[in-house]
Amino acid sequence: SSSHSSSMGRSSSSSRSSSSRRRKVLLGSTISSITVAHSIWTRPVRAADASDWTSPGLAKPTSNARYFKLPSGTVYEEIAEGSGERAAPGDTISYHYVLRRSNGYFVYSTQDAYVGDNDADGEPEFATLGDGSMIQGLEELFVGMQAGEKRRALVPPAAGYVEASLAPQPQGFGPRRQIAAHGSEPLLFEVELLRVNGAR
Repeated sequence: SSSHSSSMGRSSSSSRSSSSRRRKVLLGSTISSITVAHSIWTRPVRAADASDWTSPGLAKPTSNARYFKLPSGTVYEEIAEGSGERAAPGDTISYHYVLRRSNGYFVYSTQDAYVGDNDADGEPEFATLGDGSMIQGLEELFVGMQAGEKRRALVPPAAGYVEASLAPQPQGFGPRRQIAAHGSEPLLFEVELLRVNGAR
């Protein structure tokens, strides 16, 4: 009987110890995640700081970058200049984009078809600025851009896919599932404006 009680005591102690270790691991993981997210938000980052950018993109990470903050909280970096008319509300635009999660994980690109789960057909996206169909962060980002210009932006959740139907909509189940599953995270976009008031 005392042997049985001793065994039960050791088992209970071992269980508590194991549970404590699991809690410590989970807590450490949570703190690590928060630290990473905090560093992304408090220090506007270039692509190279956002983990793995070896997947397809519109441009390579730049040095001596300048960052600009938009009213929605979206922070962007200009990575290539454009020319001609500047996009304004009411204009129809065509553009390419690359979408990643905030840790640099590749989600979708309009240009790089058949990369991972990417079902892109290589065709650009079209939008009319100011009609409410696009996520706020990108709508603000495109205003003032010129044809040929490229920008890289960190879009906060509140300026992202607050409604599932908002554009741009990646093709394929995998990329859309990524957006839905990580809606509480900021998103990294690279965009290239192709045309202002271009025909569909």
